[in-house]
Amino acid sequence: MARVQLDLPEKLAWSTSLNIRIYDTNFAGHLAHDRVVSLLHESRARLFREKGFSELDVNGHGIILTDLVVEYKAEAFFGDQIRVEIGAGDFSAKGCDLYYRMIHTDGPINGKLVCNAKTGLVFMDYSTRTVSNIPEVFKSWF
Repeated sequence: MARVQLDLPEKLAWSTSLNIRIYDTNFAGHLAHDRVVSLLHESRARLFREKGFSELDVNGHGIILTDLVVEYKAEAFFGDQIRVEIGAGDFSAKGCDLYYRMIHTDGPINGKLVCNAKTGLVFMDYSTRTVSNIPEVFKSWF
């Protein structure tokens, strides 16, 4: 069976720390695949907020996710501390890819990779419902 392989940049420009909550786990007791996506979203929303914007408003333009790829590498469990790193690449006039690296930051598995991920995004003017150019301020974050 063919496996997805992501090539992430060596250094990702921004990071945040999160804890795995009990409701992030599934019937097997580890981090659920759907909650990984939610934690990536939480991290992306924190990035936008820290920069003084939101996913719906970067100088009047919001984002739309066009695709998502997650490459699972290791389990995480209730109470684990993780760091999510985010960077960007493959810029075009209208969008780019955001790259994510989720890593354990505590205990005997400190530094162990939980997953790599990528979301494609384009910018949109929600008032006209049309795709728009990437705001220059967004590019400056990376």
